[in-house]
Amino acid sequence: MIKFFITLFFLIFTISSSFSNELKLTKNPDAICNNGEQATFTIKKAKSKKWAIILPGGGVARNTDEYKSRSDSMKSPELKPHYFGQAIEKDVEDKNYNMVFIPYCSSDLYQGNHFNIVDGKEIPFKGRVIVNDVLDQLNDQLKEADEIIFLGYSAGAIGIGFHAERIGQYNNVRVLVDSFWFDEETTKFYENFEKNNDRSFIYKGSMEACNDSWASCFPSRKNFEKNNIKDVFFIWNIGDRYADPIKDKLALKKAIKKDLEFYNAGFSIEADKRKISGFEDWGHVLAWDNKTYTKNYFDMSLQEAVNNWIDRKGNALVVDYLLSDEKKAEINKKSKLFDGEYKFKLHRVSEDGKNKKIGNGKLEIKNGQLIFFIKASKLKTGSKEHYETAKIDINPNGELNGSIKLDVLSGKDRSEIYYFNGMLDDKIWGTSPDESFFKVYLQIKK
Repeated sequence: MIKFFITLFFLIFTISSSFSNELKLTKNPDAICNNGEQATFTIKKAKSKKWAIILPGGGVARNTDEYKSRSDSMKSPELKPHYFGQAIEKDVEDKNYNMVFIPYCSSDLYQGNHFNIVDGKEIPFKGRVIVNDVLDQLNDQLKEADEIIFLGYSAGAIGIGFHAERIGQYNNVRVLVDSFWFDEETTKFYENFEKNNDRSFIYKGSMEACNDSWASCFPSRKNFEKNNIKDVFFIWNIGDRYADPIKDKLALKKAIKKDLEFYNAGFSIEADKRKISGFEDWGHVLAWDNKTYTKNYFDMSLQEAVNNWIDRKGNALVVDYLLSDEKKAEINKKSKLFDGEYKFKLHRVSEDGKNKKIGNGKLEIKNGQLIFFIKASKLKTGSKEHYETAKIDINPNGELNGSIKLDVLSGKDRSEIYYFNGMLDDKIWGTSPDESFFKVYLQIKK
């Protein structure tokens, strides 16, 4: 009997371990971080032949001073497995993809294969070697995959561009890049910039692969087409500081929209006018931040567009400028679907399940936005003026996304931002990253 239980324990442990997040080492002696230590990556296996490979962002060291200003943690290998819980990562994991995360520890946009001298020391910039090592270790499985999605944001998006030749060799490959895209106008600017600025510190290991033009290796329609990558979802917003140098904003919008419509997928909005802050102002990296990923700014949320693209069903294209009159009329009509006055109740729920009503009153839905009537509302746990902080939208499907600043305990300096998501005819739950013990929910009725 004891032997049976020991055997059962090891069987359960083996099964659970095989589907847990596993930290692995690169094998190539040259696949090292800036500090000279062997790079690591995380893999989480699933019961499928679908793979998702993620390259995160983290800036770049374009010269000695920028390299020295980077923290030691950005030059060192990850020592713990990555947890796939950031917005888009969670959605992909829930769709039963084998997950791979390649930490960024080379300061070189994942493309270097060279050394630089910093304060008399030889520093490795080996991002290209690290990525290739991970792909080499997974190569047999990737060649047999039903589907592979490469996902990257900021520096990681650029890294995908530099590895387009390798990526394009796989069958059924797809690419999602968040917050770097070389449309025609952006390409023209950076090609001219390249002629007048020395970037050998960062790109000298890739110039041969890029035909002596690092700009040609950035994520772009031309680069991906050349390397047989046809299924692309890109996020590139007006206001992103890396698109800001393009002075002719109308030409920029036309160029972005042209590429979006070519792929019939992607997301581009006027993030500067809407004051949408991602990882940086305005609109830089939206898919890895839960509030910007789930919030419906226009037509539908980024989350909905991304999931439609992954699932290959429904509309996967969001662009809020240069619209046709027909599209403007359609959106205006949809935005008024739920217009009217409503009653609401606000409840607080503790971790131990205790439920307490903390507010109620009236609100209006107008043109897809919630507006609370302050004079006709109450809040037991703080000033009802908190309702004025509400930034909640409703999409044409009746899904609400947004935030309210609330004091759920009526304590001094205890107010936190609660992010809400839910359907109009159900409990609309709100959670705060600063308050884990309490959740809240709204109930809205005519």
